[in-house]
Formats: sequence, C-alpha cells, structure tokens
Amino acid sequence: MDSIDLDQVERRARARYERRRLWRALWGFAPIAAIVVPAALVARHPSWTLAIGLGVFALGVVLLWYGRDVRRGVLPGVAAGLVPLVFALCAPHVGHICTGDRCMMFCVPACTVGGALAGLAIGIVVHRQGLGGAALVAASLVALATGAMGCACVGFAGVAGLALGFGLGLVRPW
Repeated sequence: MDSIDLDQVERRARARYERRRLWRALWGFAPIAAIVVPAALVARHPSWTLAIGLGVFALGVVLLWYGRDVRRGVLPGVAAGLVPLVFALCAPHVGHICTGDRCMMFCVPACTVGGALAGLAIGIVVHRQGLGGAALVAASLVALATGAMGCACVGFAGVAGLALGFGLGLVRPW
C-alpha cells in the first residue's frame, strides 16, 4: 500500500471516529429537551427560553464531544442549573410583596438565590470529586446557561442576579 493511500485511510477512519463521537454526544445530551420544552411552556417569554435552551443544548453537545475533564462537569452543571431555573419559573406565579407604597417582585431575588445555591452546589461537587479547573468552568457555564433559561424572564436584571449569586455561591466555604 502506498503512503498516500494510508493517509487517506487514516483520515477516513478519524472522520468516522469523530462523527461517532458527535453522534454519541448528541444522543447523550438529548434529554435536555425534557427540561427546555416544559420550561418554555411555563415561561413568560417562551422564545427567550427556547433560544437559550438551544444554546444550552449546543454547549452541552460540544462539551460532551470534546470529552476529557470538561465532560465530567456537564451533568453537575445541568443539575445545579435546575435550581435557579425552577426558582425563576415559579417566582412570577407567587406575585409581589407589597409593604406600604413599595412592591417587590420575587423574580430577581429568586434568580440571585438560585444562582447562589447553584454556585455552592458546583463548588461542593468539584471539590468532593476532585475535578479540575476545566470541569469547574464547564459545569459553571452549563449551570449558568441552564439557569438563564428561566432568569431571562425579567431581562438583564435576572441574568445579572443569577451571575452575581452564582459567583458568591462559588466562593469556597471550606
């Protein structure tokens, strides 16, 4: 066999291998639809939730396809991101607290508290499992993106509250 033929065979084998890895990543992250679709049905702005959900799906697939340490942060990121997502989706249904002449909606505080709990959860999981910095970054990105599906309902303030709370929760308490 000529060396050119061997190079072609190697390229085809590598391409087949990468396509298989991408296919497995797609199927591995497909259950995120079980989160995105109900969240969009409950959200005040379903188009934002679907758009961010599509971004979460793409991010998760890329991280799973890439593999190595970053793939170990995907599942903890989704699990931690569910907290601010659920808090933010439930907050508009609670209503307001009115005291005298001031009223406050629960959306931004719910995003902030949910973000803090998510950051705390990511910090604990990364510390206990001995995951590296790459897994921490991957888990944080996935958690923030998952939580942003719900926190986008109040716009920039909700997402900023989520990020602030997440950063505060991520500070190592141990």
